[in-house]
Amino acid sequence: MNIFLTGKPGSGKTALLKDIVEELDIDFCGFLTPEMREDGKRKGFHIEDIITGDRGVLASIDIEKGPSVSKYRVNLEGLKMFSEKVEEDIEDTEGIAIDEIGAMELHSDNFKKMLDKAIESDSLLIATLHTNLVDKFQDRGKIIWITRSSSRNIKKKILDLIKKSV
Repeated sequence: MNIFLTGKPGSGKTALLKDIVEELDIDFCGFLTPEMREDGKRKGFHIEDIITGDRGVLASIDIEKGPSVSKYRVNLEGLKMFSEKVEEDIEDTEGIAIDEIGAMELHSDNFKKMLDKAIESDSLLIATLHTNLVDKFQDRGKIIWITRSSSRNIKKKILDLIKKSV
């Protein structure tokens, strides 16, 4: 089963993904992409392995090389390393959590290869998805729209959906 969480920035997609992963009693591989902040301003995004807690830089205003997305530059080497680790772990886990499928991540061929493997696997995939990509992924799993006010109710619905399918 593939579940894609989508919604506007700040709607709670990442927090909901993290809550679901923590609540389910299954082994997950994957990563989160929390914001990097300095003096109250967003400076970029980390990439954090959910198994080991290892953390790197996904994108930052301080990176000088790499593809540009908005005001950030993407750290392709860091994304490659995390994508390859998840790809290796897919067969040994029951669940895969990916935060996020978006423009930054899709600059990486390694990420796209890992994502295809995750989508085609028998493991549960829960991923956050940028709203611009909904049409591209609607035939690859269940799309669930999130708003800040709906995230609590949706969490229960998602957990029930997962438990019925397992």
